Amino acid sequence: MDYRELLLLRAARETGVLDALVSSADTPAAVAEAAGVTERAARLTVDALRDLGLLEDVDGVVEPTNRMLGFITKTDVRSIGRLPHDLDRLDALVALPGTMRSGDRPERGADWTRNRLGEQAAASDASVRAAVTAAVREAPDAERVLVVADGAAGHAVEFSRRGFDAAMLDRPAVVDAVEPLLEHERVDLVAGDPFEGAAGDFDVVFHAGVAREHGPGENRQLLAAARGAAREGGLVVHVDAFADGTPDAGTTAELLATTERGECHGEATVGEWFADAGFEDVHAGDVPGTGYRFVAGRRRAID
Repeated sequence: MDYRELLLLRAARETGVLDALVSSADTPAAVAEAAGVTERAARLTVDALRDLGLLEDVDGVVEPTNRMLGFITKTDVRSIGRLPHDLDRLDALVALPGTMRSGDRPERGADWTRNRLGEQAAASDASVRAAVTAAVREAPDAERVLVVADGAAGHAVEFSRRGFDAAMLDRPAVVDAVEPLLEHERVDLVAGDPFEGAAGDFDVVFHAGVAREHGPGENRQLLAAARGAAREGGLVVHVDAFADGTPDAGTTAELLATTERGECHGEATVGEWFADAGFEDVHAGDVPGTGYRFVAGRRRAID
């Protein structure tokens, strides 16, 4: 969607038009009455949502399509799709002037986490495979992998399907949301704090898109936790967009609007954090076929 379509969809959510359409309203007149908008607004919005594939005509009335499921139910994050979190992000960007003045991130809606997981579940499989491939090439003899803050668990599942003993560490709310997705996958879920880590001597501790979500202090905590989870000589990897590589103004705006201290950090800076946290052979590399790169290091055998 372009920005005009997203803003229209946001207005429909803010005014209650979407709630009306996914509950009982099935005509523009009913939408206008239920949401308290003008009949013109209801009619044109219904027309636009039909054109966007969110509504369809059935026996003279309109009904939500499968693309609208993410606004109806949050039970299965696989059915949410990208749009609800696109709107959450847009809300934060609209509030950006106030954030820039106060330094305080806007309060997140109750569905933020599940909407974000829905977006992650709909992410490109190709980029997930490429990130995992980059890590595997760095540690071809690895057996046990811990994936940290993996959201919808795409990377953890990819490691598992390649024969690795995979575990995912994330906050309890995330683990509860994604557990049904992994019913038939060989991924161990660990509910905990990514900043505190997980017990175990893992051959690889893997992060994707995590460093940019946090400031320097939190990144140092993440690396200290990863060091505690890795075996001696084990590999820790950060796959991300770095300041001297791929990020654009849109990524910067999103991080400013949606995180407390996040930004795209430079590879050299991240490498310094690795070294300070007790890693050696710290180096960076490409994630082929994507706009991402990685920084990796091995836990020193003798501390």
